[in-house]
Amino acid sequence: MKKAGLLFIALAFVMHSSAQVSIGLSSGYTASNVDVSGETPGDFGSAEGYMKTFHGWHLDLMVNVPLRNGFYFQPVIRYITKGTGFKEVPPVKTELLDALYIPKGARLQLNYLEIPFNFVYKLVLGPGSIRAGLGPYVAHGLKGRYHYNIVKNGQSITRDSKSVQFSKEADDNISVVRMYPWDAGANFTLAYEFNNGIMLGANYSMGMTDVDRNEFTKSKNRYLGVSLGFLFNREDY
Repeated sequence: MKKAGLLFIALAFVMHSSAQVSIGLSSGYTASNVDVSGETPGDFGSAEGYMKTFHGWHLDLMVNVPLRNGFYFQPVIRYITKGTGFKEVPPVKTELLDALYIPKGARLQLNYLEIPFNFVYKLVLGPGSIRAGLGPYVAHGLKGRYHYNIVKNGQSITRDSKSVQFSKEADDNISVVRMYPWDAGANFTLAYEFNNGIMLGANYSMGMTDVDRNEFTKSKNRYLGVSLGFLFNREDY
């Protein structure tokens, strides 16, 4: 995956040397979540409905390739933190559990190298152009952390975390947090590009891959990103 990323970067700079191709850099805030369906015993319980927004960030390298009649191909190399937080689960009223130390999830952080392949249309409007488009994306998990609290008698005793394992194997060990290494889905983008090169943008990503390794649930990444960036050399206008 690292070699593929380096190859794509090299290709971007080769394309940059050609006429009417530009490169942009941008970064910004990401509000992500995991859409979960199904039910599982243990820490998650009935997982659906107990997720909350995870606040992360992203860094993008974009290649802007003019096609024709206002249409462009814009592949992006994106480093991004996705994940989810966990809402407080109602306590189980059982005397036996009162004497136990119980782990409760706090948040799940997943770092990906993501490549959206966007096809966009630009319309000149005011001191720049408005850009709208969509396309598929693929992503590969780089690393992750599962953060949790240790609770006894309804009170948080301590906090801890463990590494996420990106693997195709089933998550059959309750002491391990295992996620599928590949993610894929659809990406939607809307932005405004000023003639001086500044870009203000937003995108929504809808994962279509089940990224957890639990047989009881299906989990799909979702996120909304906003960004500020700069598109170098404006020969495409």
